Formats: sequence, C-alpha cells, structure tokens
Amino acid sequence: MTLMTIIDNSELNKSNKQSQKLEKLWLDVEKKQARNQRYRAKLEGFYEEFKPLIESKEHVVCAATGKWVQHLLTFVPRKTIKGNQRVELYGWIEEELTILEANPFNPISTTDLREFFTSLLIDFQSTMPKQTVSDEELEALREDLFGMFGEWLPLSNEELIDMIHHPERFQAYIHDMLSQSNNAEAQDEHQDDVEWDEPGWDMGDDFSFENDDSELPMSTALFEDKAMTKLYRQLANQLHPDKEQDPAQKALKKDLMQLLSQAKKDKDALALLMMAQEHLPEYKLIADEDMIKRVEAALYSKIALLNQDHQFMQHGNDIKSEIWRRFGGGGKASRAKTLQQYGDLLIIEAEALYAKINNVTTVQALREQLSQRMHQQELNDMMGFGMFEDFLD
Repeated sequence: MTLMTIIDNSELNKSNKQSQKLEKLWLDVEKKQARNQRYRAKLEGFYEEFKPLIESKEHVVCAATGKWVQHLLTFVPRKTIKGNQRVELYGWIEEELTILEANPFNPISTTDLREFFTSLLIDFQSTMPKQTVSDEELEALREDLFGMFGEWLPLSNEELIDMIHHPERFQAYIHDMLSQSNNAEAQDEHQDDVEWDEPGWDMGDDFSFENDDSELPMSTALFEDKAMTKLYRQLANQLHPDKEQDPAQKALKKDLMQLLSQAKKDKDALALLMMAQEHLPEYKLIADEDMIKRVEAALYSKIALLNQDHQFMQHGNDIKSEIWRRFGGGGKASRAKTLQQYGDLLIIEAEALYAKINNVTTVQALREQLSQRMHQQELNDMMGFGMFEDFLD
C-alpha cells in the first residue's frame, strides 16, 4: 500500500525510522477501522435479519403482557385482598410494567398503565379508614421488601406506615428502587465484561500507549499549522466535485467534500491526514519535530478510540449488540434455528398470559397465584442464604 509521506525536516537522518513508525501506526488505524466496520456490519445485518422475524412476535407478547397488567389492575379495588398478598399484588404489577419498559420493541404505553395504577391506588385508599399498623405488620412488610430487593431498605417505621396509608407512594418507591437496581446490574455486567478485555491489559492488541501527555493531540495548534493548511487546500483541490464530469464521481466527490468541510469545522487534523492517505498518496507533508510528535500522539489516540468503540459494540447495552450476543452464536443455519425457537417461545408466552387472564377470574384464584409467588420467593431466599449448605458438605 502506498502511504502519504510525512518528512521530519529537523531530523532528516532519522526520517526513515520515523516514517516506518508512523506507517505502522497508520496501518494499525486502518486495520482497526476495517475491523470495526466489519463488526458493525455484522450487528446491522443480523439486526435486519432479526427484526422482520421477531418484532411482530415481540409485539404479540407485549400486548399480552399489557392485557395481563390490566387484568391484575382489576383486583386492586378488591378489599378482600389484604396484608402481604396486597403487597405482592402491587409488586407483581410493578414487575410486569418493568418487563414491558425493558422491551425495546414494546408498543404499549406504560405511562398510561402506571397512571391508571396510581389512580386505582388513590381511589382504593380513599375508601379505607386509617388503621393502626402493628410492629408485626411493619416487620412483615420489611421482610417482603427484603425478599423483593435482596437488601434491607433504609425506611423508618413512619415512612413504612405512610406508604401503607398511601399505596401510590409505595408503588412509586418500588418503581424507583427497581429502576436503580436494573441500572446498577447493567453497569456491573458491563464492567465485568470489559475489565478483562480492555486494551490496557495487552490481550492481543499490538499497540500500547507511549504518551501520557495531558495536551490533546487534536489541538487547534496542530490543525492550524501551515503544513495542515496547505494539505487542506490540496485535498479541496483534489476532491472538488465541480472538476468532475462523470455523474457518479461527481456525487462521490460531493460526499468527500462534505467530510472535508466537517473536518475543517471540527479542526480535526487527523481526519485531514487520513483523507490524504487515501486521496493524496504521493503527497509529501513537511513537518517539524513538534508536529511529528503530535501526529504520533493523535494516531495512538485514534487507535485507543477505535478499540473503545469495538469494546462498546461487543459489550454495550444497545439493542443491536444485545441481540447479537444473545442470538448471534454459531453459523447462519444455527442462528436461523435459534431465532425460530425464540419466536415460538414468544408465542407460547403470549398464549400462557392470555390463559392466565381467562383462568384467574376470581379473588380466590388470584390469591392462589399470589401464594405461589410468595412461596417461590421464600424458596429463592432460602437458596440464596445457603440454607441447604449443610446437605452439600
């Protein structure tokens, strides 16, 4: 590959060595750009494959979940649901709303559902006389909250009593706590994934930072260097669309001129240099020692940013990355099979929700469901606390 030559006019006897170093950095940048483009194309391609196959089925299960939430809300005004079971009912509604909000394909307005939920809580509370809350009831509520969040919450007795008397505040508190918990878990998972594969751990990357200069490599001083001004003019002359007769080339150069103008607007000297590498391969840029160091630092910085971008695509929580991590393993046939199976499961899930709507029609039936949930939570807590460790010794 032919690269634009950068000559250090202050140390001509070392220019060959310096040129080789810069050439290696340029090639490293291009290699990592190509890698990122391939990975991004893979994410984009699989997302386009995923969307028409799965999106409509995600809508089906979201619609079913919304109907199930609406069905659960019909039980909120029922005064015969009391104590821990009422707390469990509120927690169940909150859980289903959170599931809907976490689904990137969700077409259901959870805002409307939440507002309706709050209005039901207010209406229900207005019909209930203020009652004395015993210490045993407060302790039971604390234990329920511990089972829900896995930690003892810093709530005073007065705050708990206020939530009991104002269920809409209790619902809002649960929503805030679940949101914080989900955000913290997502950050922890991202950190766990990234910390073992950061560029600084030298796990296969063929570069390391040799600069710890607090000065930004893409500073205005570098961009406004006379050599960069001359380079900009050469690029503008080379890429000007008015000099092209061929319509396709004219359109291409129009796009390139827009990139060049953006680089000028951003004072992005490295962008100019990278465009020159491609479009002015025979150009010789005369640079002093300070400029050489800045270019070198800029290349190291660019490599670091490219690696950071690659890490984000691999471990980020955007929808395309998550879909690829979950369903993108194996070959094309394997991925197609996985998507088919997942789509089938979504339909089964939706059908199960509609079946529950049809079956859970009385308070007694709902109580049984609530008791099952509470019992399962107790089992989960026992396992979490290691209650059965003695049997494993």
